[in-house]
Amino acid sequence: VEVPVPMTQEEIVHVPKVVNQHRHHHVEVEQIVDVPVPQVREEIVHVPKVVPQERVIQQTVEQVVEMPVPMTQEEIVHVPKVVNHHRHHHVEVEQITDVHVPHIQHEVVHVPKVVPQERIIQQTVEQVVEVPVPMTQEEIVHVPTVVNHHRHH
Repeated sequence: VEVPVPMTQEEIVHVPKVVNQHRHHHVEVEQIVDVPVPQVREEIVHVPKVVPQERVIQQTVEQVVEMPVPMTQEEIVHVPKVVNHHRHHHVEVEQITDVHVPHIQHEVVHVPKVVPQERIIQQTVEQVVEVPVPMTQEEIVHVPTVVNHHRHH
């Protein structure tokens, strides 16, 4: 197994540092304003009509803005450098493993054999059938008999 071991090595690096400094700017503004001055003149005329006029006045304004100006200042900073060295470690490991070993066992089993046989089965079937049977019935009938009488005259 290789394990890296950090080592420290120094290196000098120049890192610039930003310093903000404020500067003041002054801007002079000149402002010109036209002011109307009324003039009076006497004259015999009809009454003049006053018409208002629109004038555009531009004004310049002074505004002071502070803007940071980046400045460079050098500073020496020590930055450690990591150097990796490989080391070899040997570790002995004992490993115990259970291995399943199959066992074979013989056993005699008697299995009955099925032999098909043919059988003839006779079944008696009873069937009821109505058959008319002639029957003798006695009847008494009275039959008149003729009797011959001899008459004597």
